[in-house]
Amino acid sequence: MGRRIGDLSLEDLKIYQPGLSSKPDDFDEFWKKQLESIGNIRPAVDIRFRGYPVPSVEVADIEFVSWDGTILKGILVKPKNMDKCPVILSFHGYTGSCGMPIDFLKWTSMGIAVYSFDVRGQGASPDFARYSNGTRTPGWMLQGILNPDSYYYTNVYKDIWMQFNWITSGEAPVKHTKIALAGSSQGGGLVLSLAGLVDGIDAVISDYPFLTHFERALKIAPAGPYLEIVNYFKVSDPQYKTYETVLRTLGYIDCVHFCGNIHVPVLMQIGLEDDVTPPSTVFAAYNHLSSEVKTIEVYPQYSHETNPFHEENKLAFIKKYLIDPQ
Repeated sequence: MGRRIGDLSLEDLKIYQPGLSSKPDDFDEFWKKQLESIGNIRPAVDIRFRGYPVPSVEVADIEFVSWDGTILKGILVKPKNMDKCPVILSFHGYTGSCGMPIDFLKWTSMGIAVYSFDVRGQGASPDFARYSNGTRTPGWMLQGILNPDSYYYTNVYKDIWMQFNWITSGEAPVKHTKIALAGSSQGGGLVLSLAGLVDGIDAVISDYPFLTHFERALKIAPAGPYLEIVNYFKVSDPQYKTYETVLRTLGYIDCVHFCGNIHVPVLMQIGLEDDVTPPSTVFAAYNHLSSEVKTIEVYPQYSHETNPFHEENKLAFIKKYLIDPQ
């Protein structure tokens, strides 16, 4: 069933639950310290509604000033005249952006509001952070990789933690009745990590998550952003002298290490021909979830791509956990 390019059989994937040997001993303490360092920062948020041709929808452009002054662009897409409703916080894939309102009309048609923000340095947003090392390899994966305190994705996780807190604080334009996190690839990894950091989430959708089970991904992924790290060693550290330092940093942001703290309903998907986020790395996250209600849909001939069949599954999942009474 499917070609399972370069990875385990489906039977082995279903039981693949690697040990957490790369999870730093001070993982919880590290994240407590990181979040406490920004806990008293109140973001400056500029919200400007604009005209939109769909009469049942309201759209706002957002500028969210994060903990280090980085201005993150985003959008709010909401049902017209609804200021209290279910909310989805959506995250985009690597090199993507917060998207366009049309991307979220399926949710507003169900009476749901959506917030979506650029990840720092991606989309139309800058990155004001200072990093301890540069790199000959293009991309964001190596920014600050030798210091977990100032690593690129440490900064990103702090951003999304602040965004979630703002959305649920009562200061945002829409008061949430329930809230879900949703994302694909990079976004799929971000929702798992955020769901492991915060309380008050009702459901999670994670499509073929990136940032997952690094020690295996770096060995077998033949395409995508993991290769930025692989190429770093080839061109900058061919004898792997910094390998343990790099793996230690990645251990703090690997979404597998957050999954044990997730207890809410989760819907995931993976294609068995995915060469960007290999199926075994995705199943590693899935099999470490503590959720009593969790599903991973498997598509044998799909790769790292949007799947219209699974989009239908996501509608039913969100209806059940965000709209229907529990």
